Amino acid sequence: MRINLLEEDKSLHVNWLEVAAALVIILAIAVPALNYYLNYVELQGLERERNMWEDRLAEIRPQEEVYFDLQEQIDNFRLPEEVEVERYAIAPAFQEFGVILPEGIGFEEIIYENGQLTIFGHAQNINEILNMVGNVFESDVFSLVSLERFQRDNIYQFNLTVNMHTRDVITGQDDADDEEESI
Repeated sequence: MRINLLEEDKSLHVNWLEVAAALVIILAIAVPALNYYLNYVELQGLERERNMWEDRLAEIRPQEEVYFDLQEQIDNFRLPEEVEVERYAIAPAFQEFGVILPEGIGFEEIIYENGQLTIFGHAQNINEILNMVGNVFESDVFSLVSLERFQRDNIYQFNLTVNMHTRDVITGQDDADDEEESI
């Protein structure tokens, strides 16, 4: 039989299983608490941001109402009837203008005023200008008022003024008393 006469070992023995169980319990409590705190801080930030946007929105509400009122006025806006008619009467005249225009004619400026079209342009030779004037004479939409021609450095410059007739003038529905034609 053996007898141990030495004192019992009083050194610290770590029971790792107990430590692991304690850590699991602490983490099981700490992680949700930390998550709750982080969510709470984020929620506070989002509420502050929402309040800021609500204040900004309250500032622009009157402007929004004015905008929608103006948008409704624009949607309901109609041009005066004579302007509506003029818009559709001038398009065929410019289509006819494209037909009577020969190649080789260039323009610096075109002015339309009160049914009269004034063209400042240039051509490489006189025949191009004469072809255009001949086409104006044959046109039902245009009538020649004046033509001025200048020559500079082998380029012919011209100023051509023509009257533009509306569909009413062409079809004879225009009043006979109206001497001034307009679109």
